[in-house]
Amino acid sequence: MAIPKSISNDTFMEKFEGAKTVIHEYGSLDHDTVIFKLNPETWSCVEVCQHLIRFNKMYMGQIDDALTDLRNIPVNSSTYSPSWLSRKFASFLEPPYKFGVKTIKPMFPSMVDLNPSETFNTLIGIQDEAIEILKRAKDDQWDLNRITAPHPLIKIMNLSITDFLILIDAHQRRHFWQIEQILKRIPE
Repeated sequence: MAIPKSISNDTFMEKFEGAKTVIHEYGSLDHDTVIFKLNPETWSCVEVCQHLIRFNKMYMGQIDDALTDLRNIPVNSSTYSPSWLSRKFASFLEPPYKFGVKTIKPMFPSMVDLNPSETFNTLIGIQDEAIEILKRAKDDQWDLNRITAPHPLIKIMNLSITDFLILIDAHQRRHFWQIEQILKRIPE
């Protein structure tokens, strides 16, 4: 799926509301299903969601910092345009993906405390945080293209809030697709 050159605030909110619906569905699955691993080298549904939590918290932290540091929030926008580089990277993340990418160690899921209910609730909470930012942006007509923060891992690269949100969305859909592939292969 091609990443659009512009996206409305409402479309962004629909994406994060849709993600909540998907996560709720995973949360309704039985315990054995959500901890099932295809093999010892792969992640379970819960572990994939824990990875998403780590990634999303990192990006949402950058968004929160950018909003906190602003004295005057740029206004007059209800449609946002992700940068060319973010659109390219997001399109690379789009499912179904052709090949995997090695995850860096800080983004590995916790293998210690696998509490499915807590994991799904935390991931839903992050969706709510994104939706709340989008609601505030809509109400106050923030221009999310002009509010920037450094990428948390590539410090020389600044991203707009639009870029962060487009990457969170694409990354989540990539891993929701991964979870669907796991669920399809669970023995009856």
